[in-house]
Amino acid sequence: MKKFVFTLEAVARYKSTVEKKQKAELSRVMARLSALYREREEIERAQMDTAASLVRSLARGRDVIQELQRHDHYQMYLRALLEEVKKNIVVAEAEKKRIQALLLITLREQKALERLRSEQYQAYLEDVYREESLVINDLIAHRSTVAEAE
Repeated sequence: MKKFVFTLEAVARYKSTVEKKQKAELSRVMARLSALYREREEIERAQMDTAASLVRSLARGRDVIQELQRHDHYQMYLRALLEEVKKNIVVAEAEKKRIQALLLITLREQKALERLRSEQYQAYLEDVYREESLVINDLIAHRSTVAEAE
């Protein structure tokens, strides 16, 4: 009796490998996004802390002009950092969407391959049943001719 062979097994294995790579890439992008979001929160927190420290420094009344300049420079630095992080977040979000779309396509293709495998297996089972029926019918026919001959 012949063994079941899925004709597109190589394609199914390839798609499975592609899916694993896409999931790994997606998890890397998600980790990067998470790090970028944390970095953004830290910068925003630093901006608020700087504003509070400026108020305390001004309340003491020492070197007001120097404190204002220091605060202004630091705020400009933080704004530049924040803008850079926001740009990186936009890029990472776009990359995440791209990978998710590719992964969705891959998963749909795998589902179609699985349906095709199931259909081919059903056809294989029908062929096996048909062959077994022929063998059984031949045996029955052979026994009946042997019994008649005796």
